[in-house]
Amino acid sequence: MKKFIPIISFLLMVSTIYSASVGLIPAMVSFDFLPPGYTFDMHKKANEHILIPNDNEIPIRFKVTLQASKAPNSLLPGYENFPDVSWCKIVPDTVTVMPFDTGRVNLVISIPQDSIYLNQYWELGVLVQAEEQLEVESANVKFGIIPSVRGSYLISTLPNGVVNPTPKPTGIVPSAQFITVDDAIEGTELKFKIYNNDTTGHDYVIEPYEFPEFEWYDIRLAIQNTGENKPGKTKWLKVSKGFLFFKKNVVHIEPGEFAEWSVKVKLPNKPEIREAPGWDLVVKILPEGEKAHSGIFRIVIQKEIPK
Repeated sequence: MKKFIPIISFLLMVSTIYSASVGLIPAMVSFDFLPPGYTFDMHKKANEHILIPNDNEIPIRFKVTLQASKAPNSLLPGYENFPDVSWCKIVPDTVTVMPFDTGRVNLVISIPQDSIYLNQYWELGVLVQAEEQLEVESANVKFGIIPSVRGSYLISTLPNGVVNPTPKPTGIVPSAQFITVDDAIEGTELKFKIYNNDTTGHDYVIEPYEFPEFEWYDIRLAIQNTGENKPGKTKWLKVSKGFLFFKKNVVHIEPGEFAEWSVKVKLPNKPEIREAPGWDLVVKILPEGEKAHSGIFRIVIQKEIPK
């Protein structure tokens, strides 16, 4: 039985509102392949905190809350609203940060033990907000604002080749597969099923997806499901869409039915390919005219796959 590795990737961003600077680091982070029934403690497992910098000249007391709904400008396809924010907690949920200092809070995620939560991709909102108004000045006019910044925390669960994630309008089974660099260079065909869990039929367009370019696309942390091992920081490289091949890319699926699909992965045999810590490819499955109902199939390429 293969042992999957949750992967954490950080995108570090700081937001500024007028002259009152409020930050959230990371503003976007991915906690990947967490199994149902598993409790993920960000500090214990990744040795990282959520950082809240205060670049103002006065102490500020911040409140950190969680939001189940996706951001209106959500960047990635295939991610749904987080099912229940009671599964997560911020410790502590309020923090006073001194001038030009940084506050630290921890995030704990506990996914219930239920197979329906396999093959899932969710987006959790993390909102940092000052508890009191700050006086700022713009164009010689003083006024009060409550500075806040929102981050998007992306959470995926363990892939499974059987379970249809029925809460998702477009269910992808399995949601991800893991292959070695050698297999990818040799050329490997992978199969997945597309389930139409919607109430109407759709024409689904299957195509490679390119992650947006981020200036601060920084690190991924590979952490084991079990044990107290410390994660290592390894830089993963982005793969262009020229390495995925389809025989065709459109299929019609009626409500309650599914179609099996295949994609071939072929990476060039080059030193920079073999020497990279890993690769991550994404296939987007988009019902025509239903962007909000899209699904994704991830292909994680590593030097070795844990047994």
